[in-house]
Amino acid sequence: MKLADIKNLIELPPKHRAARCLDLGEELHQMGQQPPAPGVLPAALRRPSVEASEAAPLMMQLHGVRAAMPAKMKGMQATGRSLKTMAGKVDDFVLTPLTRKKLASHSVQQRGPDKSLADLAVRQLALSMLDSDPVARCCGAYAYWRATGAEAALPILANAIDSSDAEERLIAAHCLAKMKSPYAKRLQGTAADDRPQTPPQQVRSSLTVIIHGTFAKDESWYKPGGDFHTYIKNEVYPDVYSGQDFYFWSGRYALTDAALKSIWKQAAAKLVSWAQAHPATTLRLIAHSHGNNVVNMATQLGLPACSLIQLSPPVRTWNLPVMGNVASNTLFNIHSTTDLVVKIDGGAQDYRGSPVASSEKIKIISAFGHSDSHDPSLWKKKNVPALVKTVCP
Repeated sequence: MKLADIKNLIELPPKHRAARCLDLGEELHQMGQQPPAPGVLPAALRRPSVEASEAAPLMMQLHGVRAAMPAKMKGMQATGRSLKTMAGKVDDFVLTPLTRKKLASHSVQQRGPDKSLADLAVRQLALSMLDSDPVARCCGAYAYWRATGAEAALPILANAIDSSDAEERLIAAHCLAKMKSPYAKRLQGTAADDRPQTPPQQVRSSLTVIIHGTFAKDESWYKPGGDFHTYIKNEVYPDVYSGQDFYFWSGRYALTDAALKSIWKQAAAKLVSWAQAHPATTLRLIAHSHGNNVVNMATQLGLPACSLIQLSPPVRTWNLPVMGNVASNTLFNIHSTTDLVVKIDGGAQDYRGSPVASSEKIKIISAFGHSDSHDPSLWKKKNVPALVKTVCP
C-alpha cells in the first residue's frame, strides 16, 4: 500500500476511484483491521470542519450509524433518496467533492507517528462512503465493510439496489451478497426458475439465444422488446429467439464454489432442455456475466453450439466451456478494461492461462462498466457485429 495512492484517491475520476477503493478494502482486509466500536462513525466523518445548519440530527442517523456530530455542518448535499435505518427513514446526504477533498487532505496532514498507513486508508474509505458519485459510493461502502466489518455500509448498498442505473444496481447487489445480506435476494429468482418447462418445436436452420446474468432475471434488456434484444434482432442476428417462452434462469448468487456450481448446473440443465425443445442446426449463445458460467456448464453437459459470445464474463478456471462442443472453436469475450462487478465477485475477466485461451477473441468495449457489453450504442461504436460474424454468420 503506497501513501501516494491514498493521498491521490480523492483526485481520481469516479470509476478509477471506485476501483482503487476496492483494492484498498481488500488490502486492509488481508491485514486484519479491527472494526470501529458499534455506533461510532469513523474519525474522518467527525471532523468539526464539516459544518452547516440542521445537519446534526441527520448525521446522527446517517447510513444507520448513531454518533455524536458537531452542531454545524456544511459541504453536504442530498442525493434525492432516503435510506432505511433502524431509526427509520433519513435523507441520504453525501459530502460535496470539495469538502471530501478537504477532509481527505486534513487526514493526510494530521497523520502523526501514532497513526499507521492502514488507519489513514480506513479514514479515506470512510469518506468514500459519502462520495457524490453513486458507483464510487457503493464501492467505497463495500470496501469500508471489507476493511473493518462495520455495518455502516449496509444501508448505502441496500438503497442502491433500487437505483434506476443498472451498473449501480448490480454492483450493490453483488456487494450485499458478499455481505450475506438478505437485501440481495430482492434481485434473485428462485430454484423454480431453473426448472425445464418448454414444449418442443420444429428444427430451425439457425437460432441465437440471449442469456442474462446474476440478479438480472427481471431486467428487460435481454427479453423480446428489450433494447439489446431489439438491436440484435434488427441489426445483427434476425434469428434471435423472440417467443414468449424465451430462456431465463433464476440469476441466483452464492458465496462458495460448490453452491455456485449447484445453481449453475440447474440453470445449465434447463438451457440444455430448452435448446432440445428449440432445435437448430446453428446455435449461437450470447450470455452476460454469470450467464456465461451457465453456458459453460451447459457445454459440459453436452450442449452443442456454433459460437459463444460472452459479455463481461466473471471467469472461473474450474468452470471452463468444452470447446469440443463449439463448432467454430471460437469464444468471443467482450468486456470493459476494468469491470467493477467482476472485481467484487472475485473472478477473472478473461481465460488467460487456461486451455480455452487459444479459442478466445477479446474485444474491449469500454474503460469501465459491467453492463456496457450489452449496450447497443457501444456495439455499434466498436463494430462488434463485424467481429462476431467472422464465424457462424
